[in-house]
Amino acid sequence: MTDFTIHTEVTKSGDETIKINDYFVHSKYNPIIESERIAEKEYSINCTHIIFGYGKGYIVDSLLNRMKNECIVIIDPLIEMGLIKIDARHMNYTNIYYWDTNSINTLGYIISEISEGKALKIKVVVTPNYNKLFDKEYRDLLVYLRNFQNKTQINYNTEVQFADEWQHNFAKNVPSIAKDESLAVLHNKFDLPIVLAAGGPSLTKQLPLLKQIQDHVIIIASGSTINSLLAEDLEPDFVISIDGGETNYKHFKDLHFDKASLIYAPYNHAGIRRSFSKKAFVFSQVKQEAVGKYLLDNIGINLPILAGGGTVAHYGVTVARLLNSGPIAMIGQDLAYTNNETHAKGNKFGSKIENISELKSKLIQVEGYYGEKVYTTRAFLSMKMVFEELIRFYKPLYPIFNCTEGGVKLQGYDQISFQDFVNDYVDHKKVKKLNIINTSQSPYKTDIEIVEIYQKELNLIRSLEKELINGINELNKVKNNSFFDQKTLNLFNKIEHEINEKTKKIQIHFLISPITIEISNCFLEKESETQKEAFERVWNQTYTLYKRLLEAFEKTKHNLREVIEDIIGRC
Repeated sequence: MTDFTIHTEVTKSGDETIKINDYFVHSKYNPIIESERIAEKEYSINCTHIIFGYGKGYIVDSLLNRMKNECIVIIDPLIEMGLIKIDARHMNYTNIYYWDTNSINTLGYIISEISEGKALKIKVVVTPNYNKLFDKEYRDLLVYLRNFQNKTQINYNTEVQFADEWQHNFAKNVPSIAKDESLAVLHNKFDLPIVLAAGGPSLTKQLPLLKQIQDHVIIIASGSTINSLLAEDLEPDFVISIDGGETNYKHFKDLHFDKASLIYAPYNHAGIRRSFSKKAFVFSQVKQEAVGKYLLDNIGINLPILAGGGTVAHYGVTVARLLNSGPIAMIGQDLAYTNNETHAKGNKFGSKIENISELKSKLIQVEGYYGEKVYTTRAFLSMKMVFEELIRFYKPLYPIFNCTEGGVKLQGYDQISFQDFVNDYVDHKKVKKLNIINTSQSPYKTDIEIVEIYQKELNLIRSLEKELINGINELNKVKNNSFFDQKTLNLFNKIEHEINEKTKKIQIHFLISPITIEISNCFLEKESETQKEAFERVWNQTYTLYKRLLEAFEKTKHNLREVIEDIIGRC
């Protein structure tokens, strides 16, 4: 580890500068003027500014003078080492944040929370010579931010692409959720090791051993992995499914399970539930707390909030953490094209890549399980990033091991062979008993009660539609103005209040997300904006919001009526 010698010197302007080892991090002549020049060059409107290197905080001062609603995140290895401190003048700013490797949240989480829907707009500002003093830390930061933006973009695209399907599935799933149970009831129910089976190519070689120990472990399969297990005459104890798409449904369409129980998210494809005869278990997700609250308020079911990511495999880690049953082995978690294969054998959509060299221009080389170089995709790299965040912030109480024996190396996970895991943690004298789960309680709500809840929602939507139409009419009246008068602003504030309060009681959660992304990113303030330009921007933003909400309400009404008609048709 490098030793750092820090000297404070007075410059010709009378201000202080810092010399760290052989490098000045501010001008020896006039650090204030230097910081103003840096801020003039680096400031970007609507961006979260990451300052690498705090020094004396002059660049922070200069950026603050230019900022309107943007935020600053300070990162400085010297602060983390305790060698310098953030000055008291910056401690009370609500738009200044500090992050280091010991922070309780990831840097990406902080950016997402403070960026108001603009997490892709990031500007990195380097205090002079900090990139030389901390070359590795700086390069690691840039790689992290690149991967974070890649993951965020994938998540945005997914939310926009599948919003309609997810909302439709949610409406259809509520009657099932009312008859199923919260996943929370499985906490501390078992005392056996857990095997998390994912669908990567390396799963194939692990299945014979898994079959030998199936009576002595809890087997949890991630989504489409189910067909690879069934091909080896292995039926898992639990199957996790979160995907609301038709492609995911095809993995389950012709299957029927008498032994396995489904663990699912509220927006999972509604048809999948029909493949499982036993009572299923439901959970909600981080950043979808509103969905959990809706179900608690209307159905009375209290769902655990689990962290995860864009794929079902991530939730295996946090489901296993909740079960708290025993040591955990992850198998089939390649996140790479091991042996030029996309999936384990038996997967309905698995295939062999005949010439991987043709894809290398689209692939990224990363460290492999055994320290070798392997090729992966941006989507897999995004998944890798989430797995590594999960082990840092949601590490199970029991030890968890990556026993994939192939694919990428997951930082933070201990690696042992699957055979060693079995030798060390599986007791062949202990046989699992799944009948200890009590699934005999009455449903939270009957189908008729669901109909009544949905009819109340339809009435709420009608009242909101009237508010929005009034708002659009008012917008049209003032379209040729250059400012909004107080009467108009009061009306918009009233509509905003009604939207915020009533949409909490309506099934519109997944449809709201694409609207938020559009409104946050497509109507950004421009530098040197005139009053007329600002008026037109806000007018277009408000008009688009109201129109998109009306479209979303139409979709929600269709979903609710479809379920009502289905229930009444069966009664």
